[in-house]
Amino acid sequence: MRSRRSRILELATGFGALHVAHTGLNLAFTLVQLLVLARGLDQARYAEVVFLTAVGFYVQPIDQAIGRANYMALRPQSLGVGGDTGGEVFRFLSAQAVLLTVLSFLIPAWFGVADPVRYLGNALYLFGCLFTAYWSFDLQSTVWSADLGRRFAFISIIRRLLFIAALGLFVMTGSFLVYGAATTVIVVVFMAVLARMLKGSPIWSLREAVVTRSGVVAHWKRFWSSLVFALSELFVLNSPYAVVTALLGVGPALVMFDSVMKVCRLAMAGTRTVAEIFLPRISRQLLAGEMPKARRGLSLVIGLCVAASAVPALAVLFFGQELFDLLLGPNNVVPPEAMPVAAAIVLISGFYQPATLFLSYLNAARLIGKVARFAFAGAAAYVLLVWATGAEPVSLLWIYAAFFAAVSLVSIICSAKIEPWDSGREP
Repeated sequence: MRSRRSRILELATGFGALHVAHTGLNLAFTLVQLLVLARGLDQARYAEVVFLTAVGFYVQPIDQAIGRANYMALRPQSLGVGGDTGGEVFRFLSAQAVLLTVLSFLIPAWFGVADPVRYLGNALYLFGCLFTAYWSFDLQSTVWSADLGRRFAFISIIRRLLFIAALGLFVMTGSFLVYGAATTVIVVVFMAVLARMLKGSPIWSLREAVVTRSGVVAHWKRFWSSLVFALSELFVLNSPYAVVTALLGVGPALVMFDSVMKVCRLAMAGTRTVAEIFLPRISRQLLAGEMPKARRGLSLVIGLCVAASAVPALAVLFFGQELFDLLLGPNNVVPPEAMPVAAAIVLISGFYQPATLFLSYLNAARLIGKVARFAFAGAAAYVLLVWATGAEPVSLLWIYAAFFAAVSLVSIICSAKIEPWDSGREP
């Protein structure tokens, strides 16, 4: 009886359970933030928030590329099967932190600086968005390489709970500036908490490692391969933001697409979590050359993700109007005729998310090059088709769904061809 309790406790406090809990909190926060900001801000200010949030999506490929490059560099060392990565890992992390800080205070100036409270509120909100992505991609992937995911998930849960509390400050005060200031403090404090957690770990020791030219070149190649793939993901998931803004401006059409993609991203957060839980096991199998086991694991995870994404897809199909009314309140501009295509987009994400995640983390440079080239070509075709037809918003979504499905199919095919870790080549 005691051993059974121990196993249950171990499962309940293990990486998988904590990572799922953290993802659940992220989803809850995203939902609550949407509900609160859509109701607490006027339509013009809410459109600014949508724009600033989208900025984070466009910077995110660099975060993803750095995190994935760090994982590929550090994972073999962690498992004792090779690798000689030096301090270049921390140099890339530091450079990105500086870039994000500059962007946080530069981009909101586009809306003007005549109102300092409005400008600073936007800047601090963007700071929180950009450094949340930095935490979730750059830092999380780096920490995972050393099998420290359980401890990272634990402090991430606390961090997210504090973000939810900060949102409560906005509800109580009605001040967007107060909300931005609170999230900024949380970001800075938890950087210090993470540094304290990493002290004594193999990762922390790399801070003082010698940075060599060959090491920087090798890591740059990993980063560049990952960046090309991350940029293709950017085009797949975010190109309509630019298209809609260019054709129709910052207004209802942009809010409609953003609303559909918010539901899609909520579904993708769940399926990504499923794939990430299996990532340590599958990476070990690849490094050990156990290809049949690794491929069976990949197929299983993709099946689980598709099944999971079918649930929100059906909810959108049958209860979409009520769902978007709940999410957006008076800012709901999603028409009933958009529900079938919105559901299709959510379902397609169940194929796309696990396939691209495994390709990007498992040293499959040749394969991710193929997917990236197809995605870039598909994105160009999508933009030209929308521009040539002058597609109205719902038709634009259907064109996007076809593009999304095509890239997902190619990604699934390529994920079935993942090779042993040490055979990865630059695209």
